[in-house]
Amino acid sequence: MIKFKQHGKFFFHHTAVRRSKVVATIGPASASEATLKEMLESGLDIVRLNFSHGNQASHAQLITRIRQVAKQCNRGITILQDLQGPKIRCGHLIDDLQLQVGDKYKLIYGSKQTKPDIIPIDYAGVCQDMLKGQRVLMDDGKIVTKIHASYDDHVVVEVIHGGLLKSRKGVNFPDTSLSLSALTDKDSQDLLFGISQKVDIIALSFVQTADDVVQVREIITNLGEDTPIIVKVEKHAAVQNIMEIAAVSEGLMVARGDLGVEAQMERVPSFQRKIMEAGAVYGRPIIVATQMLESMIESPSASVSEINDVANAVLESADCLMMSAETASGKHPVLAVRKMVSIIEEVEKWTLTHRKTFRNTFRRRRMENLKELEVHESVAITACEACESLRAAAIVCLSLTGSIAASIAKWRPSAPIIAISPRFDVVNRLNMIWGVYSLHNPLFYKTDKLLQDLPLSLKQAGYVKAGDTIIITGGIPISLMCPTNMLKIDKIT
Repeated sequence: MIKFKQHGKFFFHHTAVRRSKVVATIGPASASEATLKEMLESGLDIVRLNFSHGNQASHAQLITRIRQVAKQCNRGITILQDLQGPKIRCGHLIDDLQLQVGDKYKLIYGSKQTKPDIIPIDYAGVCQDMLKGQRVLMDDGKIVTKIHASYDDHVVVEVIHGGLLKSRKGVNFPDTSLSLSALTDKDSQDLLFGISQKVDIIALSFVQTADDVVQVREIITNLGEDTPIIVKVEKHAAVQNIMEIAAVSEGLMVARGDLGVEAQMERVPSFQRKIMEAGAVYGRPIIVATQMLESMIESPSASVSEINDVANAVLESADCLMMSAETASGKHPVLAVRKMVSIIEEVEKWTLTHRKTFRNTFRRRRMENLKELEVHESVAITACEACESLRAAAIVCLSLTGSIAASIAKWRPSAPIIAISPRFDVVNRLNMIWGVYSLHNPLFYKTDKLLQDLPLSLKQAGYVKAGDTIIITGGIPISLMCPTNMLKIDKIT
């Protein structure tokens, strides 16, 4: 009989399975073994390690602890490494600067302030990239300045909205296409570390073009790995190039904090929709992030507006919802996970009873642009159609790489998708995809044995029950690792 290693909490009846996944950033508030255990048992699916903080030694210890806790809980866990990216900051100031409206300051590449009218920043291209009239924001957009003049070794900015500027505060250039790579020297070292630690997903920060993604993909490939890349969309340039970026990445993150600073806050909702459309067209998972349950940093409960924000992301079929400070440094990390899970489950109860069709406008548009469907895409669509017409309890994907499960998931079928793979890394990666629950199966290559035992094994494991119909997809003969070319319908007895 097949023995499965379960990844994630999977409830008995398919209408109770949570489709959208929960991502939590791990920090001082959540790094202990006891707290991690509670968070996993509360429904946490993916842990995010923010490499803007800590060092490689502390992250290595945390990765080991996370995997040990997951093993104790008999759970798989997905680890997302979030690279810092080229975050631009001002240098060390002699004293805090009170910037007044109309004041003028010189922006110079450097690490330390030498005169009161100079603001050093750690971006070497400040003079080459800046044009008169462009905005320069400081301290998460609280301070607004505008380029007054540009010279060979500095630019002059005039203060439009003042405030108190302190050392090492962030600097943003929302009107400028910066001539810098999305991968810094620090990121390169951290990427090598992450690959050596077998992290499941890489999140790439401050991407501007598809070339930024291709550069990192080449490094990962040269290291002999195929770790998926999630692009954090947090610059206006990335929104403008979103279709090209979606085409070369494995997923997109709506990083609403920096995106709100880079563009007008009022534009973030429309940008979020545009990013989700790109994900739908290319079948890429979407993570919605930043201030989802912000009040729970201090409070044990969420506000009504936050609950609505999470609910709207679920209604838009976001694959994952991410918490940052709520779980990294907040007072109630476990409660935050439970609240996120509760909101998702409640909204999905409604969506599953108000479904018009599994098809989506943007996915249809993508299909219309294709001259012909690939075989696995055709199987994915057929599996979804069979699932709806037969009211199947689950779609079961036998897959080496997990690509068929992702293809099926992008059509948002009403039944959960059970993905079975012999690769532990694939089992973990699939956890970020909407509606997919992944299982490890060591008998994957024994085709006849697998297909014969599968219905009974799923029943005995509690994933389906007698009388359920399941749709099975796979590539046969499995022993030859063929792409998906088979669809089978089984009735559970």
